[in-house]
Order: sequence, then C-alpha cells, then structure tokens
Amino acid sequence: MVIGSISVQKSYIYKICIVGNGGVGKTSMVLRYCENAFKENYIMTIGSNFSTKTVDLQEYPHFQVKLQIWDLAGQKHFSFVRPPFYRGATGIIYVFDLTRRSSFAELLEWRNEVEKVIGQKPSIIVGNKLDLADQGKREVSYQDGESLKGELHANNYFETSAKVGDSIDNVFKILTLEILKTSGKI
Repeated sequence: MVIGSISVQKSYIYKICIVGNGGVGKTSMVLRYCENAFKENYIMTIGSNFSTKTVDLQEYPHFQVKLQIWDLAGQKHFSFVRPPFYRGATGIIYVFDLTRRSSFAELLEWRNEVEKVIGQKPSIIVGNKLDLADQGKREVSYQDGESLKGELHANNYFETSAKVGDSIDNVFKILTLEILKTSGKI
C-alpha cells in the first residue's frame, strides 16, 4: 500500500500446525520448506518442533507474512501433549503418507483432535512421499485425497515429495493465501 510517496508494508505472523501420523514426513516437509534440505534418516519428533519462515507472496508485495510452523509428534502416545500446541493456530496442514493407507484413514481422527481445541480453521490435506508413490508403492489414489477434502473441511489437496521438493512451497503459500482471505485481508 502506498500513502503519498511512502510504501506501507503490512506484516502478519500466522501459526500453522502440521499434523498427521508418525513417519508421514511432516518434519521433512518443514525442513524442505524452511531450509531447502532433506535428511534420509528418520528422527521421531518428541512433542513438537518449531520453525519460522517468511512466505514469498509475489502477487501481494505489500504483505509480509511470517509463518510459525509447529510440527507436532504424530505417535498416539503423544496425544496428551498436543492440544495446547493447537491454541492460536490460524491454519492446519493434515499430512498422510501416499504409501501407507492407514495414515490416510486416520486423518478424520486428526481433524477431530484439532477442531476440539480450535474449531475449524483454513486447512490443506497433503499426501506426501510422491517420489515413493511414483515407484509403484502408492496405496492412496489422487481421487481418494481429493474426495477427503469435503469431509475434513479442507481448502485444498496436494501431493508432495519432501525428498525432491515437489509442491512443498505451494502448500504453505496456498494455505497462507487462504488464511489472508478468511481473515478479510485480501
């Protein structure tokens, strides 16, 4: 926005929670998005991990949006520690593994856990590990993911590969734009 000859930058900070079963690639997605890196060896998240990144919104240059990304542990025995981390979240990324149907089937439980604490928020469903799915290990079809959007009240569905970076930036950018729309900022 320009006032006279002075350009005014609008700054926002949004909290995003990334949830889903253990081992679906949540930490790898955050690492790919925030540091453009990937680690082959799996390290289980204990409780939560926290990262930040400023979103590149070229179509809205007068906005500066910083995301606080909360990567929450997906194992059932951590369910008691997750609810406080949902408070204050403005967006949710539900992640499942395209090669593990059980992780897809449990997304409704994840939605119930999240919405019990914060209600319905802008959200995106992500089928991760597209690189493995393309090697013939796919257990969840694209159509299955698309059809779950309505049940989860999600705005979009993406298939990603944190390993090679496919669509990772888009997930965070599109969710940010949904949050800005929902809040009446754009």
